[in-house]
Amino acid sequence: MNVVEKNKLKIILVITSILALMFIAIVGIEYFNERRRNKALKYYNEISTIVTLADTLGTDLECSDNAGKSWVITNQNEDFTGIVSRDIDDYISGKKSSLYNYKIIENENTQKYIDNFNDNMKHIRISGENGAENPIPPKTISEGEGMEEFKEIKNLEKLVNYMHKVTKNGEYYLYALSLVGLDGSGFNGRITYISDNGEEKILRDSGRLSLFDLFENWE
Repeated sequence: MNVVEKNKLKIILVITSILALMFIAIVGIEYFNERRRNKALKYYNEISTIVTLADTLGTDLECSDNAGKSWVITNQNEDFTGIVSRDIDDYISGKKSSLYNYKIIENENTQKYIDNFNDNMKHIRISGENGAENPIPPKTISEGEGMEEFKEIKNLEKLVNYMHKVTKNGEYYLYALSLVGLDGSGFNGRITYISDNGEEKILRDSGRLSLFDLFENWE
């Protein structure tokens, strides 16, 4: 092999090495980004209960980072779901180095809303006819949505834990309760409130309930 051929071989080896390093770098970045995306999605599933409840209960959120710095955010101009989603997008894109922690700040109305929720889960019944016109007898929300038998929730911590449970269909309670219809469906039903003395109050002749409705006082 003469000098010219050796030089050509060196150039080829250098170029090949550079291309290999570029490929490794690209793959490494993609792997790193994929890990960030997966971490962010897992994190959102864990934090979404707190964020959605804060919006529903009308509370503020305490936000903190890994450095121990904390601050309060409000949802006066944008709901918390949008704010947190933007923070997560910034983390995935690399604009932020870490994900934040969130905590609901209880206010003077928090326990009242929890009491309303307890009351509604115990007393509201939904009945009607399904798509095949088969009658559906009055059911509690828990029965219709495939949840465990409802037991009174004492405080905010218990409420967060409750909303993070999973239905028979593998759905978080929070999402199942986001829109409550007839027998766990999106169909309208006859919604009534049955008092402890058996008195029936019609809430809606034909309709559904949102998560916000479940924290209202229907008594």
